[in-house]
This record gives sequence, structure tokens and C-alpha cells, in this order.
Amino acid sequence: MKVFHREFFYGRPVSLLALGCVVLLISCRGRGAIHTALTSSADTVPVEAVTGYDYDTVSATGSATGAEPERETGALSPTERRLAEAGLTEIVPDDTAILVHLVYATPENFTGKVLYTDLRRAYLLPEAARMLYRASECLRRERPGLRLLIYDAARPMSVQREMWNLVKGPPQYIYVSNPANGGGLHNYGAAVDLTLADGNSAPLPMGTPFDYFGQEAHIDREDELVAQGRITQQELDNRLLLRKVMRQAGFRPLRSEWWHFNAMTRAEARERYRAVE
Repeated sequence: MKVFHREFFYGRPVSLLALGCVVLLISCRGRGAIHTALTSSADTVPVEAVTGYDYDTVSATGSATGAEPERETGALSPTERRLAEAGLTEIVPDDTAILVHLVYATPENFTGKVLYTDLRRAYLLPEAARMLYRASECLRRERPGLRLLIYDAARPMSVQREMWNLVKGPPQYIYVSNPANGGGLHNYGAAVDLTLADGNSAPLPMGTPFDYFGQEAHIDREDELVAQGRITQQELDNRLLLRKVMRQAGFRPLRSEWWHFNAMTRAEARERYRAVE
């Protein structure tokens, strides 16, 4: 992918690039197979069913016409500049591989509020970004035509505090990291929330919307959920494909959220990095 090469291989010897491609090819040929094909039109749902967002107004880069400011090359908002200065890498959208639609930059999220007032770009730690691009390559080899759709990436602690204050009373608080305890991996740029999208940029059905707080979003008893009719086999297959390519890239899934993947443990992040304010 062009962004991948520009971001991480520019100026490197060709021999290292060739070696990296060989390693990537091997990592993407992991064992096992997804049960059924995922590309038929019946396997997709409108994005508004997942995020409450009308995808007809969203461009391939994830910006909403009339709702979000148009991206200008090199023009960073104060929050985006703060993330970049902290050493995080922007995940540049590529409509053939990775799409970005930050749900918390819209009111169509579980809080009902716009939490990212000036954040439209997705950022991760450099090593997490490399892993994400690797996952994208694995997906391309596994299922050409599908792409990754990012819902959330690095999250400033200032936003984490606001989110916590909004949910600390209701039952949802167990799904939000307490900033008083150091926050979560999103606050380090070491976690990403995402799904799979088809060639029309529509998310594949995963059984629940993003940020659904309930048993149906958990990944530890999915066979039971299928048997009980609470999610379909196709939705489970889509989840399995997402987990497969993310695990091949080195990410670890979160038991309670099918969309959430960590690039490292919380202890590793706290030892090596600082949370972004």
C-alpha cells in the first residue's frame, strides 16, 4: 500500500523491503479458514445501522459533507497537533485499504455528544500503526475487496475524563476506563476500534452496532449466541475474519467488545509511553 511504504519504508534499502514482504506474506498465510464467503450484497448493512450515521454524506476518507471540516494537507487542529507532537502516527485513509470515520467526532455514539470537537484524523503509536497496516495487507490477501474501517484510535485523556463523567453512573461505566486509574490503551494510542467494510465502504454485519454494551458484543461465547439466534453465523464469520487478520498482525482482541483490539498490554504501555492529554 502506498501509505504503508511511504510511512515506514521510505529511504530503507530494497533488500530490507523485500525481506519484510516475505515475512508479511508468511504471516498472512495463517492456518484456518473463515467458514463462508463475505462479499455478497446480503452480507452488508447500511452504516447508519451500525453507527446511526448516514453514509451517503460520508466521503471515502470518512469526512462528512457539511458536518465536518474539509481536510487540508498539513493543516492540523490543536488536538491533532498535540497527538502528532507526542510521537503518534496518523493513519492516512486509503479507500482501497483503510477507511477512517471517528464516531466520537459525531453525536451518533453512545453518549449522544460530540466528544472529538477538533479531531478528525486517526492516530496510533508508530508500532501500532505498523501493525494496523500489516493487518490491512493480510485482509487484502485473505479477502480482496474488503477494507478496514476505523471507528476510534488514539483518544486524549481530556476526552476520556469527559466520557467517564457521562457514564460513571449508568451500567455502561464498566466499559469505559477510569481516567483516575491511568485510563486505557486508547489514551496511549495503543488500541483501535474498527470493523470490516465492503467495496462500497459499507460495514459488514457483526451482530451488534459499534459500542453496543451487552452480551451479544462479547467474543467468548459466540457459538452460544449463534445457537440462541442472538447473532447469525454470517455475523460470527465476519467477526472471525476481523480477528484473524488483526491477530496475524499482532493485535489482541478484547473479550467484551468485538471491535476493540490492543497492540500491547496496559502494563507495557504505561512502562514505555505516556498517555496523551
